[in-house]
Amino acid sequence: MQKLSTLLLTAPLLMRQQAADSMGRRQNDAVWFLIIIPIAAIIFMGLVAAWFWYCQQRGAWPAMDMPSWESGGTWKLYCRA
Repeated sequence: MQKLSTLLLTAPLLMRQQAADSMGRRQNDAVWFLIIIPIAAIIFMGLVAAWFWYCQQRGAWPAMDMPSWESGGTWKLYCRA
């Protein structure tokens, strides 16, 4: 009986500690997203700028074609004069 009462008294404390630990991990994960997403956006903008510059050097403009919804296909990125 003594062990049961000790377990019942300490279980809420252990659960509270576990919840606090998991919240700390979630907050640390949010920091990674705050760092990774802006870096990915900067890389994406750099690639778009490089594509634009490449097309401009050839006297053309960047163009993008989306495949039709019915037949499918692939996206096409190219320079159009």
